[in-house]
Amino acid sequence: MKRRLLSAFLAVMMVLTMAPVAFAADEGGTTGVAKIGDVEYPTLQAAVDAANNGDTIVLKKSISATEIGEKKQLQFVKADMNVTLDLNQNTITAEAGEAIAINAANITLTVKNGTIENFAEGNYSDGVYAYKESNNLTLTFESIVLKSRTQGLAVQGLTSNSNVNIVNSKITSAEELGIYYPPKSGTLTISDSEITGVTGIVVKGSNLVVKGEKTIISGTGPNVDPETYYTGATDGSSTLTETGDALYIESGYNDRDISVSISGGHLNSKSAKAVRMFVKNGENTSAKREISVTGGTFSSDVSAYVAEGYVQNENGTVEQLGETNAVAKVGNTYYKTLADAVAAAQSGETVKLLKNVTSANILKINQSITLDLGDYTFELTGSGNTARAIYINDGANVTIKANEKGGVKAATIALQVNAGGKLTIESGTYTGMYALALFSSDTKPAEAILNNGVFNGYIYTNGTGHDDHITFNGGTYNEQVYLASGDKSTYTISNGTFKNSLEIDAGRLDISGGTFTANIDTSGNANHPVTNNNGSGAYVGTLVVCKPDGSSATGYIGDAVVNITGGTFENTFANGETIVVADFGKEQENVGDAKVTISDNAKIKGVVKAYASENNTGMNFSITGGYFTTNPTDYVASGYVAGTSDVSGYSYKVVAKTETGNVEVKPAVAAPEVKVDKIPQKDQETVKAAAATVSAPTLGAAAVDEAQKIDKSKADELVAKANKVTGDKKLYVQSALKVEPTAYDETTKTLALEITPQYRVVASTADTADKIKLDGDTKNAQVVQDYQTMNITKATVVTMELPTGFAVADGDKLSIQHTKNGTVEYYTGTVTKKDDKFYLTFTTNGFSPFVISVPEAAIESKVYPTLQAAVDSAKNDDIIDLYKDVAPDTKVTVAKTIKFKIATNSKKFDAAKNIVAGSNTTVKVTGESSPYTYEFTYTKPSSGSSGGSSSGKTTYKVTTSAVNNGGVNASPSNAEKGATITITLSPDKGYKLDKLTVTDGSGKSVSTVKKSDTVYTFTMPASAVKVGVSYVKATETPSETRFNDVSANDWFASAVDYVTGKGMMNGTAANTFSPKANTTRGMLMTVLARHAGEDTTGGSVWYEKGMNWAKANSVSDGTNPQVNITREQLAAMLYRYAQNKKYDVSGAKSLDGYTDAQSVSSYAVPALQWANAAGVVTGKSGSKLDPKGYATRAEVAAMLMRFCENVEK
Repeated sequence: MKRRLLSAFLAVMMVLTMAPVAFAADEGGTTGVAKIGDVEYPTLQAAVDAANNGDTIVLKKSISATEIGEKKQLQFVKADMNVTLDLNQNTITAEAGEAIAINAANITLTVKNGTIENFAEGNYSDGVYAYKESNNLTLTFESIVLKSRTQGLAVQGLTSNSNVNIVNSKITSAEELGIYYPPKSGTLTISDSEITGVTGIVVKGSNLVVKGEKTIISGTGPNVDPETYYTGATDGSSTLTETGDALYIESGYNDRDISVSISGGHLNSKSAKAVRMFVKNGENTSAKREISVTGGTFSSDVSAYVAEGYVQNENGTVEQLGETNAVAKVGNTYYKTLADAVAAAQSGETVKLLKNVTSANILKINQSITLDLGDYTFELTGSGNTARAIYINDGANVTIKANEKGGVKAATIALQVNAGGKLTIESGTYTGMYALALFSSDTKPAEAILNNGVFNGYIYTNGTGHDDHITFNGGTYNEQVYLASGDKSTYTISNGTFKNSLEIDAGRLDISGGTFTANIDTSGNANHPVTNNNGSGAYVGTLVVCKPDGSSATGYIGDAVVNITGGTFENTFANGETIVVADFGKEQENVGDAKVTISDNAKIKGVVKAYASENNTGMNFSITGGYFTTNPTDYVASGYVAGTSDVSGYSYKVVAKTETGNVEVKPAVAAPEVKVDKIPQKDQETVKAAAATVSAPTLGAAAVDEAQKIDKSKADELVAKANKVTGDKKLYVQSALKVEPTAYDETTKTLALEITPQYRVVASTADTADKIKLDGDTKNAQVVQDYQTMNITKATVVTMELPTGFAVADGDKLSIQHTKNGTVEYYTGTVTKKDDKFYLTFTTNGFSPFVISVPEAAIESKVYPTLQAAVDSAKNDDIIDLYKDVAPDTKVTVAKTIKFKIATNSKKFDAAKNIVAGSNTTVKVTGESSPYTYEFTYTKPSSGSSGGSSSGKTTYKVTTSAVNNGGVNASPSNAEKGATITITLSPDKGYKLDKLTVTDGSGKSVSTVKKSDTVYTFTMPASAVKVGVSYVKATETPSETRFNDVSANDWFASAVDYVTGKGMMNGTAANTFSPKANTTRGMLMTVLARHAGEDTTGGSVWYEKGMNWAKANSVSDGTNPQVNITREQLAAMLYRYAQNKKYDVSGAKSLDGYTDAQSVSSYAVPALQWANAAGVVTGKSGSKLDPKGYATRAEVAAMLMRFCENVEK
């Protein structure tokens, strides 16, 4: 600085003034301001001038400028001086350019314990200034407060070996720098001190050491860019404008090194930076510029200066790297960036991420390591094509894992595996437009193994690559998986959840497991052109196998080969295509074909569809196994058929076709067989037209099942019966529905009908089923086996056109009441309108009587024919919605503990009268308007109680007598006087109501109201009521048994009719039942499995599936299936079957009345006691149980019938 050129002049003047001061010092004094030992001096300058090496000058009091000396400042101008100035807690107030001026070499000066101030008017009023002559300076401040208007402490830039120590002191500049330090050599050390200035400290040379937790360095000025004033002068004379930094380091002198070490303290800038290192752009110097930060807290980012092994935390504090502040670690070595850790990791080591990282730079991995992200995320900032988070490069074999919260994010690609790289994902979440992308080359593959994780973005292989490999062992994939590489690429899926489409255009894909679900509108697939198709993306579905047109297939080289042996596939979009195979590749070199096989346990929900251009001959789509919800017959391979599925939720199962020799056996579906003789004449045509439309899409599969039962021997036998048709004959197994409406009421919109699936066998010379003619001049067919009932117990979709006048609207719901083995089930049917006609669709779990009606109430989406039915079906906290007005005299009775709500939906309803508490039940009704809340509490009555309730209302019991050939249900079973009781009849197939009686407690008859052929109601009297029902055969004449060895008068005749009618047992031959033959254990296992709804066909032996079912359901241990079953074993199996079905098995009746009760095996005692009580076992003549005797087929039939009537009722 220019003012420092005055230093020579000032030095001369100091020398000239020393003589009188020294004289005064020689004389001594007793009232001075300072002292050395016991000698006092009138001015501080006098004491300084008199001091010798090693002396300590003690200030006796606070002094003004004139008491300092004539110059109003303290001057050190003697060379080779070593003194201590102890201010003794006093203050020096100067009025000069500097409070203390140092202008001599080899001075060691310690100033301590006091305050120095200088706020003189003029250009300068520094605190301490060391001039250029002050080489080899050692200046120490201890417990000093130094205040100045301009620089607090400054050292001239031409000095050498200038050493300054600031300890436990405070230096403040009001208008300029706290400390200015530019010497050629030396060290400035700040320890536990406070330095404040417009810029706190400026360093232009030598060494700076900052330490101590109490150190505070502050810059209070505005932020000023050094580029705006720096001239680049090599002598340091460029005009310094304060930058506002706490610490500003400038390479103003190119002839000296700068080294800064910060190990503690707090560096704060109000508007600029905590630490700024400035080098002029384009400046060239060999001088060192080193900054090392190992501690302290900073108001701005100083990470560029933080030493190796240290890091600046989010709060600005710099600490040694460790578990809590490092970004990553390898073993026990910590790193402040993930990139540093990855670069340092050796092959086989694990890099563990310790905090979330946001970076603008791609993380490139070139070695084989494990990256453990833990709970943290590595996120790449930016957008566009370069926004790719992690590269797995050539030669790297990388494993990445993370916890649920951890993962990788990028705008474009989260994970990229380049040619020669291999990636394994164990866990974590990966998010980007592309969660994972593989880029192989012609010479090097790219590979990924995905064991788990969540992928929020495409899985992509580059269409121009030829050697990509992905193994999917698990994970969740929320976007499309697009596999477009060439012929050498392979993909394997054994598990995983795929929530969008999966497309492959080239390579081989093997799927053995996983769940594939998409919700995609595929209606546009059929509209794509069959030529000049660009392929990729043109077709959509859950799984798309697409070969593009050869003219554009520059990257999709080779076949697209897909082999599906497992997994579940579904397109949840209405009528959406699930598996789509599209092959429009021209037959030219390298283009390849689509080759798809579905087999084994693959499960397909939705449509299977193939598209191909006319000039394509190479596509191969073959189905040899699997389960389907829609008929896959168009793509079933030769030698296989689509039969009925044995897996719930699927209608079809593809199986190998049974060998039938030279006779071809084909399944077919015939028109429904309709009988309307029970419908009044006026409605017969209307009802008949509707009944003729009843259909079940899976009838074709059922026909396949029956066709599969025909082997070569049976086929030859049936063809031989066709003696009225000449020529080469095929056998057609025709399935059909027998539809028998039993009641119809247009006013109440009620239709009752029995639907029975059946099949027959027709021999015909026709080449297709639609050409079969059973009569007329062109007759070419003959029925060789009449219709027989099929036992379909799987969920089956039924569709029918509603009768004209059945006034409902599109989208309405209808109630379907299904009576099955005496148990009433309720289904919900959906009405659709097409061509001004209304169609009903519902799903049933079996076939027997149905009653279709407009619902009165609903619980969520399930509707019920009556409010009573809805209440009976309600569970705790259900909301019952009313669909109709409730008649004032309707009384729904509840006799159980339950809480539910009634939402009236503006329908008429009396909350106090329409629903009431039954026997032993109290009710609390709340709500002044809809919805009303009902809380019922049932209290179990004490022994001998005959009715009544805690509410004071009297209820009476409704009982039903045991009934043969059907069932009966009365609801509610307890009710008050005046309540409406609904009787539901369920006659067995071939039976109808003979007599219905309702009698009160005195034996008087109670009148009933017929609602339909199977529904009656009556009003509850003030007494208990008994309902009696009897059924007769629908023909009103004794049935003719179809077995030659069963007479109508045999004691077991009705039992044989019963069990064969229900499909529980079959004859041993066409017209033989063999009633006296023994029954094997395997036979009973099969009978019970069939009764439970299991498909027992197939297996290595005929009883295999029944035996496996019995073991799985604890009905039998499955042993000795070919051994005859004893009567006690039969009772035991029925007992366990009832337990499995959760029937009431609490009843027990002593066996003491039987003479051979002691011979009953201990394991069978509970079963026989229960069977005795339930009437399943009645004993033989002579009061014998005969527990060890073999059960004949007649005895088995009788016990099964009694079980169904008495236990399953």
